[in-house]
Amino acid sequence: MIDGLGDFARKLSRVVAQIENALLAGLGLGLLIAAAAQLLFRMWGAGPVWLDPLMRSATLWLALIGALVATREGRQLHIDVLAQRLPQRLGQLARVLVAAFTAAVCALLAQASWTLLLLEREGGGTAFAGVPNWWLLAILPLVFALMALHALGRLAPAPDGQPG
Repeated sequence: MIDGLGDFARKLSRVVAQIENALLAGLGLGLLIAAAAQLLFRMWGAGPVWLDPLMRSATLWLALIGALVATREGRQLHIDVLAQRLPQRLGQLARVLVAAFTAAVCALLAQASWTLLLLEREGGGTAFAGVPNWWLLAILPLVFALMALHALGRLAPAPDGQPG
């Protein structure tokens, strides 16, 4: 039962990673195309007024998804000078505590951003071209929740017995 659950979790993790990577590449490419289009529009002196706010929102989404991928790969910004200088067992304990703390903070941020999303939805404001503000903020709780899951995943041992 546990092995089956572990296999399912690993497969789900791979699928989520593929989706994250595709979103990151797609948003990056889309932002590049939008920037080139905006440059051409400015050379001609015209262009859609919604393109600039769209690019700002896409930049936020790109940064958040990039941070999510970095968290998944264990390459997020962290200070582990202490963990490297401790004996192996204590260093491992320090890494576990940092991963648990990271997961807790991300879970709290997911909850807070969910509240923000609900408040924005209730407020009914629009960002540009009739797009509701809350649509642009919808990524926040999702990314923070996935970051928390990635951090928790670092606590579980990998199939080879090494820490996640």
